[in-house]
Amino acid sequence: MEIKKLHYLGRLPFFILVRLSMSRWLSSKLMRPKLLRLAGIKMGEDIHVGANVTFDTFNNKLFEIGSHVTITMNTVLLTHYLKPHEDGSLSWYTGKLKIGNRVFIGANTVIARPVTIGNNVVIAAGSVVTHDIPDNCLVGGYLQR
Repeated sequence: MEIKKLHYLGRLPFFILVRLSMSRWLSSKLMRPKLLRLAGIKMGEDIHVGANVTFDTFNNKLFEIGSHVTITMNTVLLTHYLKPHEDGSLSWYTGKLKIGNRVFIGANTVIARPVTIGNNVVIAAGSVVTHDIPDNCLVGGYLQR
């Protein structure tokens, strides 16, 4: 029996496809991006996604990834955050995470809130990104500015 198309995969819940894409046994250039596209994440061409990269499963429509992007292992990409107020209450915020073209994101990086990362950007390993990054930048460190 030949399987021509796997139409049913497109109907699997987003978080299941994202979880499958985290496997270290999948190809970073072939299978992981295909699974993430099936999950509804908008991606350009020539995408590399390393092992154990975690995409926020809150809403797959909040991701936009350009072309020629490398996201290395153990990176966490979030589209929501909680903001504490002086009275002790918390507010829940969501937004779009946009990654431009020709971007390299080093291992163990956390993009901790919805931001825009410009074109031609390198983010050093172990960084925590909480603000927008303009084009043509090299950034690194904890809570970079």
